[in-house]
Amino acid sequence: MEIRDNATVLDIGCGGGRTLERLASLANLGKVVGIDYSEDSVAVARKKNQRLIATGRVEVFHGSVSSMPFPDAAFDCVLAVETYYFWPDIAADLAEVRRVMKPSGQMVIIAGMYRGSKFDKRNMRLIKAGGMRCFSVQEFEETLQDAGFSAVAVSLEPRKGWVCVVSELGSKDSIGVESQREA
Repeated sequence: MEIRDNATVLDIGCGGGRTLERLASLANLGKVVGIDYSEDSVAVARKKNQRLIATGRVEVFHGSVSSMPFPDAAFDCVLAVETYYFWPDIAADLAEVRRVMKPSGQMVIIAGMYRGSKFDKRNMRLIKAGGMRCFSVQEFEETLQDAGFSAVAVSLEPRKGWVCVVSELGSKDSIGVESQREA
């Protein structure tokens, strides 16, 4: 994923705001927006990023991925780190993400678990404990394509079970899986 210096970036489930700060350093002429369902997380993110908020480069909203308070086609890049597990209705929520993305936009999902035999035992404990969902590579691809994303690339870090999914809108039709080793 490449973030241009003038990009508008949305972080869905921004938590305590650490990623907002990092994104603002990449989009140093752009705008970074965070949204989180937790009022406590929003307060922490606002405090952590108060200097960037004061300059107008960062905004933090309380809200849900299911109904975001942003105009259509507002963001070049939408990021969801460790959050898709909790989205109430993945198909409807991805449609909402598409709505707020620019036609040339990218969505990136980064998650600390994916379905695969090596991690099934660990994942099942987490799913049962927290009511979470966990996709396989194929489910990521199919779900995103069904939601209208036409380019999906999945990168795996198989030693620790991390997955990074990059998807785009537009006319591309490339799907790939890349396994990466820890450096």
